[in-house]
Parts: sequence; structure tokens; C-alpha cells
Amino acid sequence: MALLRKAFVFAASMGFAAPVFGAGVAEAPSNIDALRLLLGASDENQAVEAAGKLAKSNDPEAVEALLDGLAIGAGPRVQAALIDGLAARKDARAIQILSFYAGTRNVEVRRRAVTALAGIPSEKVVPTLLERLGDAAPEVRQAAASGLAVRREKSAEPRLWKLLLRKDPAAPSALAALATPEMAHKLSELLGQVPDNLIVQAFGDILKRPDFGPDPVRLEIVKTLAKIPGVDSTTTLIEYVAASEKDKARPSRAEAQKVVDDRSGGQ
Repeated sequence: MALLRKAFVFAASMGFAAPVFGAGVAEAPSNIDALRLLLGASDENQAVEAAGKLAKSNDPEAVEALLDGLAIGAGPRVQAALIDGLAARKDARAIQILSFYAGTRNVEVRRRAVTALAGIPSEKVVPTLLERLGDAAPEVRQAAASGLAVRREKSAEPRLWKLLLRKDPAAPSALAALATPEMAHKLSELLGQVPDNLIVQAFGDILKRPDFGPDPVRLEIVKTLAKIPGVDSTTTLIEYVAASEKDKARPSRAEAQKVVDDRSGGQ
């Protein structure tokens, strides 16, 4: 079956039609074999249901069946169901075929494929995630950025800065996950160059990181947020004050509380 998938990926990459293989069974099919056959059913609902059952199966052959279902081709709904099944498995065997589907025409299928790839603990998925930061669809870019953020993938930093400068909402949280004190200072310098809400989002996510420091850098972030008017920045500061309740002596917390108090008194 691995050969079948390799043939599919090669044919698709060359622009040929995906090869179609017969599914003849010489003996009574196992449960997995029966579900595998249903993946090619003319009734799309049956195929989607079969994909769902394979996703929940504990049989080690279920992963192979899900992979083969994608290799022989199906409609977008079935593709999405098969990809979701693989996403739950986090199996490195799926990387090649999911990377192909991450570049297919259907936006929702691309998004799901990128999300599934992001969950696989292998460095081999990183090139596809980086590539999808340039996807035409915002939801696909968001899925790729989120996957790279979870991995703390430093190689994504240059592309994420470019997305931020293009006012792309996929960038702030991912940059926050990678942020160093130097990056936080660079974000402060972008005030007025990118929308305030994106700066606020990035700084809010940085402040939520328990591993980020030292506190003078947090203080700089709080002072930058104080320069940004509106509900978003106020809410971010309130959340920071609440989250740092156990460390009331922290200068950045005291400054955040002062800003919140000043804004409340002015209303």
C-alpha cells in the first residue's frame, strides 16, 4: 500500500491523474477492509462515515486505510474526513500525502491538512508549514502560523515579520510564541506602522508567557500598551494584572495596574 501512495504523490506532482487501483478482495474482508471499500462508495455520506470509523479504530491497519483512501482520491468532504482521522493519529507516515493535500485547490482541505501536519512531531513537516505561510487563504496561513508557534520554530521568524507588516492577523500570536526581549523591543518600534489591534494581540500573548522576561522588558511592553488607546489594550492590561496576582511586587504589574486605574478614573 505504501507503493500505491508513492505512485499517487508522484502522479499528482507531475500533473497526471491519480492512479486508480482495483479493490478486489479474495476472501471475506476484515472490518478495516470493509471500511476501506466503503471509502470509495458512490454515496459520499457512507464514505465520510467509514472515514470516521477508521479514525476511531484502534486497529493499527486503520492508519494505512486512511492513507490509502487519500491516495486513491475522493471528494473534498471525504478528503476532509480522512485528513481529520490522520490528524488524530499524529503518525509520521502521513507526512508525504498530507504535504500534497496542503497544496490542493480546496481551501478547507488545505487548512485541515496543514493542521494535521502541525500535530505530527517531526521536523519533516516544517518546510510545508513555512510554505503555507504564503498561502492565498487567511485560514490556511493561520493554521500554518499556529503550528509553527507551537513548535517555537525560529526559522519562521522572518516570514512572520513580513506577514505582520502586511497587517496579517496570522502573525501576532505566532511572533509572541517566539518572542525574545529584542523582538519585543522591535514590536514596540512598529507602533503606528501596523494596526494597533495586532500590536496589542502580540504583546498580550507575550505577557501571558510565564517563561518570558526579564521584568524590565515586561515593563516596556506595559508602557507601550499604555500608549495605545481603546478597549483592547485596557483588557490586555487587566488580564495581565489578574494573571500576576501572586507577584504584586513586580514593577510591570504595578505599572499595568496604574494604567488601568487611570483609565477607569477617566471614564
